[in-house]
Amino acid sequence: MADIAAIRAGIKTRLATSSSFIQIAATMPDTVSPPCAVIDLQSVSYDQAFANGLEALTFTITVIAQRFDTAANQALLDDLISGSGSVRALIAGDLTLDGSCATCQLSTMTDYGLIPVNETDYMGCSFTLEVWA
Repeated sequence: MADIAAIRAGIKTRLATSSSFIQIAATMPDTVSPPCAVIDLQSVSYDQAFANGLEALTFTITVIAQRFDTAANQALLDDLISGSGSVRALIAGDLTLDGSCATCQLSTMTDYGLIPVNETDYMGCSFTLEVWA
């Protein structure tokens, strides 16, 4: 059985290797301090191998930036989408997420644009992380 808390902690550890984030939340926070990343479990598929030997979990990593300086914050998001400091590169630094899973893969980036959080609009995007544990 997958240890969801350990996987969240592993994702948070990988994202913390970037200096781009002020806050990294392994669970949904009451308030956000952009630029930040929020880790959210979306789905779990059971019995991916014999005798319940593997589970496939899908996480969403939402990156949130301020809106007040649009050009600078779009550049921040662009750097987190592609390149050596991207979320993909950060996760690729340890595909076992501190040993909490067999492997993982950042598969997509979606929802680039305005993201509402607690009735406030921010700029941001979402990444889909597939984890096998």
